Amino acid sequence: MKPNSLKVELLESINEKRQEMISTAETNGYTNEAVVHCSQELDRLLNKYQQLLLEETYKTTTNPFQEFVNNMKKWTFRDRLVYQSAEK
Repeated sequence: MKPNSLKVELLESINEKRQEMISTAETNGYTNEAVVHCSQELDRLLNKYQQLLLEETYKTTTNPFQEFVNNMKKWTFRDRLVYQSAEK
């Protein structure tokens, strides 16, 4: 799926979930379990959308955290090699 069509789909889902949450809150109150569940689902959708925007901005398909972990692995490996050659 193309990123633009995925973004449009996510925005539609976000708006639907927001409306569902609002109507459920008006009926059952803001602290109702169903409202909290809608809010959590809305958060997940918003996080997905935010991730798409970040990937688009940085033109990367890797997760920023995963990129950090990979860089740390390289740094640690390089550091170990330097340490081992210094011992000899």
